[in-house]
Amino acid sequence: MSRPTPAVRTRLLLLRAADALEDIPARVIVLGTGIVANLGLHLLLADPNVAWASAPLVLLAGLVGGVRVAVAIAVAVGIGHTAIDIVLGTAFAGLLGYLLRIGVLMGVALVGSAGALIEAQRTKAVRRAISEDPTTGLLSVRTFYDELEGLQAEGVGFTILLVDIRGMRRLNETYGHPTGTEAMRALAHVLRRAAGPTALASRLGSDEVAVALVGGNRQQCHQLADDMIERLHEEKVTLPDGARFEIHVAYGIARYPEDGTDVVRVLRAADEAKQRAKAVARPQTSDGLPADPIP
Repeated sequence: MSRPTPAVRTRLLLLRAADALEDIPARVIVLGTGIVANLGLHLLLADPNVAWASAPLVLLAGLVGGVRVAVAIAVAVGIGHTAIDIVLGTAFAGLLGYLLRIGVLMGVALVGSAGALIEAQRTKAVRRAISEDPTTGLLSVRTFYDELEGLQAEGVGFTILLVDIRGMRRLNETYGHPTGTEAMRALAHVLRRAAGPTALASRLGSDEVAVALVGGNRQQCHQLADDMIERLHEEKVTLPDGARFEIHVAYGIARYPEDGTDVVRVLRAADEAKQRAKAVARPQTSDGLPADPIP
């Protein structure tokens, strides 16, 4: 395994330092102490080049404080060193040199801020990849289970609505998996709109999604299911031949802790309720799809 380059090591070191300065008091102490020490060293040595030692501090300010804070610190540090040069009579290439130094420090501050933004976006993307299903944008199975187990540990009740698309296998076999994927996306879209932003929704399988209403009861879940079915009437999936069909679903409801002492048992109870619902649902079309294609 190759060793990281000096640039990579420096970047990692600065990122670790930024992580250690999450608290505002820690930032003020570390950055303030560093800046005062840097200005003091400049005054003691009477060497204008000491000012460039403030660049890592300005970069770190950009990583932890954002653009405004970093630029403000860069300007303040630049002015401070300029004042020391003037007092000591150690001219730094005149006015142009002073302005150039301040400009460079501001540039370093902006680089640090940009690095912080890129790192935040990378972290967000990684978390999203772990916590979301890539096809539907719903929670991943692991995240969904973790959320429910957290509610269980806190003794908070929740009600599960388990939904699947009728005839999904036949749909995939007849028209291909991209059509089945579009059906799942349509179902997820409707479910998010019907359940609202506070509900926990996840894709559990190729044709199955689940919604957990925290503190909700069965009646609320039935209302959610009715709303979802009504909205699905308007969500037609286009088939490869240009025809369109309406998505039909079966669902089951179970509640923790009445229907199970843990997450797995509650989901199993919801699945059993869903299978009973399928047994009394209207028959499918002759080709196994949940509804006739609509021209």
